[in-house]
Amino acid sequence: MKVLHLADTHIGYSAYNRLDENGYNQREMDVYDSFRQVIDHAVKDRPDLVVHAGDLFDSVRPSNRALSFVIEQLLRLSDAGIQTVMVSGNHSTPRLRETGSAFKLFEHIDNVHLAYTGKYQTFDIGDLEVHALPHCVDKEVFDTEIAKMRPVKKSRFNIAVLHAGVVGLSVFKMNEFNEQLASSKALERGFDYVALGHYHEHVEASDSAVYAGSTERFGFGEAGQPKGFVRIDLEKGDWKFHKLNVRKMLDLKAIDCGRKGTDDISKAIRDNLDTANLKRAIVRQRLVNVGRQDYNLLDLARVRRWASEALHFELRAEMKDSEHKIATSAATFDTLEKEFVGYLAKVPLEGLDRKTIRARGLEYLKARGGEE
Repeated sequence: MKVLHLADTHIGYSAYNRLDENGYNQREMDVYDSFRQVIDHAVKDRPDLVVHAGDLFDSVRPSNRALSFVIEQLLRLSDAGIQTVMVSGNHSTPRLRETGSAFKLFEHIDNVHLAYTGKYQTFDIGDLEVHALPHCVDKEVFDTEIAKMRPVKKSRFNIAVLHAGVVGLSVFKMNEFNEQLASSKALERGFDYVALGHYHEHVEASDSAVYAGSTERFGFGEAGQPKGFVRIDLEKGDWKFHKLNVRKMLDLKAIDCGRKGTDDISKAIRDNLDTANLKRAIVRQRLVNVGRQDYNLLDLARVRRWASEALHFELRAEMKDSEHKIATSAATFDTLEKEFVGYLAKVPLEGLDRKTIRARGLEYLKARGGEE
């Protein structure tokens, strides 16, 4: 029995304000293309089952374009007679129940099985029992639901599908505000395979528990990572990672400017750019220990011309003897919750209870986030 495992497609993601020839955000189209590549492979290879381990969409309210695209791809699988199981991840799960889930739109597509209500569910797919756990409303519910997951003897094969970080001898997590974490022991219950989503790098969490990784790169921390999906042969008890053809992301070697003047810094930037294949790539060059005066004297327009072949170029400067960082392109922000916590830690709050303000602020942001 053959299974195709993918995760973290983040359909609807966009960045950098660069448009394609049709006027659409280029990164959004890149994300669509990587997902389409997986479906192309599935339709050609005809696995018995496709499992998506969460974060199908990048947000709880995907655009009409994103919804239409996903429906089109799911119909391709359905028309090919391929069974599909999908769980919702933290990016695709509303924080408020009344918001509703985009997954409901897929309920009437033949051969598509969905777990998105924050509860453990099972699906019988021939000789295979699929144990599916989506993102849950909170940690308490998650811990309760994951404790229910056990292989059943009536089925020849049992696989688990869940969207979560894993904590054990190794730790696999994204450090997101609403992520949920499973202990590595919770995955060691005799499943033939555990299809994991949430962590964007393809990696084995244990002998039988595997993160497929995301199908595209969503930050420079993923620049060196191959992107793809996993194909599992349950009869043979083995699996193989298949790489996708995705846009290059280059995080060039950082330049230590501690003993360099403006001319030397410019030359080092030019040398790094000249030795890299920048064509249509997403590129970052970091400057560390740079003096403010030296940075202010850099000809940034000329640097951008040197990098003009790139789809996107970011020059990131970390000032000498300071935590201050400057990016010459669009500013990079963390999640709103992390920004709030970081800000709160730095400001004086004389006569106020910092813990109470933190708790109430996060509660408010969580509620507002679920409405969006």
